[in-house]
Order: sequence, then structure tokens, then C-alpha cells
Amino acid sequence: MSSFRLRLALLVGFLTAGLLLAAGFLAWELTTRFNVDRLDRELHHLAKTNLDRVNDGSHWARLDAALTFVSGSDRPPTYVLWAKNNDRVDFRSARWPDAIAPGSLAVPTTYEGGITFDQPPPPPARGGLSPRNPALPIRATACSTIEANGSTWRVAVTGNPYTTLVLAANLAELNADLRRLRSRYLAALPLVLLAVGAGAWWLASRALRPVASLTQAAERITAAGLDQRISAPTHDQEFQRLVTVFNAMLDRLEMGFHQARRFSADASHELKTPLALLQAELEQAVREAPSGSPQQQIYSSLLDDIQHLKAILERLLLLSLADSGRLVVERTPTDLSAMLRNVAEDSAALAPQLEFEHAIAPAVIVQADAILLEQALQNLTGNALKYNRAGGIVRLELKVERSWVRLTVGNHGPGIALTDQTRIFERFFRGDPARSRDRTSGVGLGLSLSREILRAHGGELVLGRTEPDWTEFVATLPTTRSA
Repeated sequence: MSSFRLRLALLVGFLTAGLLLAAGFLAWELTTRFNVDRLDRELHHLAKTNLDRVNDGSHWARLDAALTFVSGSDRPPTYVLWAKNNDRVDFRSARWPDAIAPGSLAVPTTYEGGITFDQPPPPPARGGLSPRNPALPIRATACSTIEANGSTWRVAVTGNPYTTLVLAANLAELNADLRRLRSRYLAALPLVLLAVGAGAWWLASRALRPVASLTQAAERITAAGLDQRISAPTHDQEFQRLVTVFNAMLDRLEMGFHQARRFSADASHELKTPLALLQAELEQAVREAPSGSPQQQIYSSLLDDIQHLKAILERLLLLSLADSGRLVVERTPTDLSAMLRNVAEDSAALAPQLEFEHAIAPAVIVQADAILLEQALQNLTGNALKYNRAGGIVRLELKVERSWVRLTVGNHGPGIALTDQTRIFERFFRGDPARSRDRTSGVGLGLSLSREILRAHGGELVLGRTEPDWTEFVATLPTTRSA
């Protein structure tokens, strides 16, 4: 997953999902606790209004009938009660859960308001309650949740000094409401996450818009246009510092690039004259030295070194021109097939111990600078000779694929190490010396120069494939096909 925008949107989505799930769980717990506390208060109030005096079984029967009427006779009971006066059970609801034994429930011993007494107060007389006829004190209410008969019940135990009252409320309806709430929350959660993800994507896009602008501006900066700079955004202070540092880096890069380019071009140009003079002097010394003498051999060796230096200077000059965008390509119709056959014949003459295979399409015409293009081909075939094994094969294949020419140069010999494959087109990089049969020739400019020449023609040069005993380079050029 390489998209920062996508990762940011997913991160926000996962974070939001976690927060929503945590918030939903907290809301579920708080809602459950709120409803249970409300039910406890209702049970306490219901008990308190019926325990202010001593009531007989008929009173509890009427209360049970009233509760049954409120609950509905066609539905599971919502409220049931059990009452005991001292040791005598005055009433038990007909639909009381058998699994709940009221007598085994602990009865609170404390009273509301912290009332204490040695002897229980006398029951109030019939009639209205008054200061002279006070209500009985009420025990504190102990509430608990009990599973019985496949249902969940909230049981409240309380009483007065003479009566113990147990009220039970069925939580089935409350639990059903909570389950519906949970289901609707979970059903809405994906839609909320989708909206959050879309919003995060939109926000990430807006936040990264300055980065996209910086990227587009940086893409326009090339070796031929290092003088371009990026304008700092006026509203995004976070990016102003980045743009300032980037432009300062471009200033240093442009200065260093121009200095290196001038040095390469000037050095190549300035060294031509002394090398030409040295070459002329050595050629004259070779002619004047006795034939076969040690002096003539030394002069001939020095003359070869001068030729090698001149070739290096020519390549450096061409590369410096390519870097500055001033490599002049004089395009003329060029028979690439004939040129490649000539290069193959020259290579075969230089390496008679190697076997050459040709698969060259006839009459392939390209618009190219013949001198530069032939130099690129000579570099490629030269590498195929240099890095081949004894008795190996050099294979040249030229074919037309639609509007492109594809040239493949392959040879036997040690393959290119994986660590070297990304660096073979770097200047002065020669790779593993064990690959070359001639460890003294070459300075690592041939492939780099060949690629620059092909790019100047609108083509490209790449490493096709490399195996332990085979290596291929693939060059492409735009072309038209002649009859």
C-alpha cells in the first residue's frame, strides 16, 4: 500500500471505528445502568407507598391485579410480588418465577433515614396518616438481578418492621429495547465509517494539494532547466519552510552542476591540443626509431595510451554536451541494418575466436546521426566482446515492432551481479573486474555514452536480462520501415 493518501484515510477510518465502538460500548453500559437504576427507583417507590402501614393479603392481591393489568394479561408478567407478615406468607403472585425463592433472599436490616429502635413502633391505626399516626419506617431496598425461568428479573427486597416485601420486574422488554438499539447502532456504523473514510480522503487530498504542486514543479526541473524555482505557498506556512530549503538546495545544485559541466567541457577541450602535440611527437619518434628497437616499442605503447586518452576525452565531451542539452544530433535517413552488419563484421574481425549469430531485419531505416549511432553500436558490441568467455557467442538481433526498432545485443560470459545492475549505466563504473577478459581496457563510459546517444535520438538503452552465462542489452529507437 504505497499511497499515503489511502493510508491516511484508512488510519482515520480505523481510528474512528475504534472510537465509535468504544463510545458505543460505553453508551450501552451507561444506558443499561440508567434504565436499571430507573427501574430500581420505581420498585422502591412502589414498595414505599405500600409499606407505610401493615396490609393484609387482600391489599397485596389488589396490588398484584393492578400490576397485572398494567403489564397486560397476554404478555409475560412485568411485575410480580411476594409479601410476608412476620412468619406468615400473606401473598404470592400467581406468575411468580418458581426458580426464585423469596424466603432465601437477604432482607436489609437498616432503615431509611438511619432510623433505629429497640422495639418496633406500633402499627398505625386505620385512617389517614398524621404526626400522631405516623407511617411505619421503611427498610433500605436491596436490588439484584436474577436469571429464572428463561428470563432476567430485577428483584427488590425491602419491608417495614412487620412486613417483608419482594418485588420483581421482568427485564425482557428492557433487554429487547437495548438489543434493538445495539442492532441499529451496528447497522449504521458501516455507513458512518464510509462517510468518515470519504471525508478523510477529501481532507487528505486537500492537505496534500501543496505537496502535489511541489511535485509538479519539481518534475519540471531538469538538467537543462535548473534555473527554475518553486514559488512558496502564501497560505500554507508549514510548506513555506520546505519550499525555501528546496530552492536553496536547487541553488547549490545548479552551481555545482554548472561547475562540473564547465570543468568536464573545459578539461576535454583544453587537453585536446597537448594530446594532439604529444601524438604528433610520438608518431615522429616511432618513425625515427630503429625498427624493432626497444625505443620504438616504448613510443608505440605511449602512442596507444595517447589514443586511449583521446577517446576518453571525446566521450567526456559528448557526455558534457548531453548533460547540458547541447548534444547536436543531425538526423538523416540511416540504414540501421547495413550499419549493424558492418559493426558485426568489424567485431568478428577483432575476435575471431568468438562465434557470431545474426538476426538482422533487412532495410530498417531510422532518422539518426550516423556517426553518433555507430559509436553507440560499437560500444555495445565492444562490451559483448570484452565480457565474453573463450569460444562464446555474440548474438545481434534487430527487428521492428510497430513504430519502434528493437536491437538486442547478447553475449556469453559471467552475468552482472544483482548489486551492480542498478549502477552499470553510471559513469566510470566498471562492475566486477572478473567479468572482463581484458582488465586494462575501458574506464566505464561506454554504456553511459551509448544510453545518452540513444536518448538524444528519442530511444532508450536498458539491461534486458542477465543470467550466470548470458547477458543482453536492449536498445530501442523510433523508426519507419522502407520497402
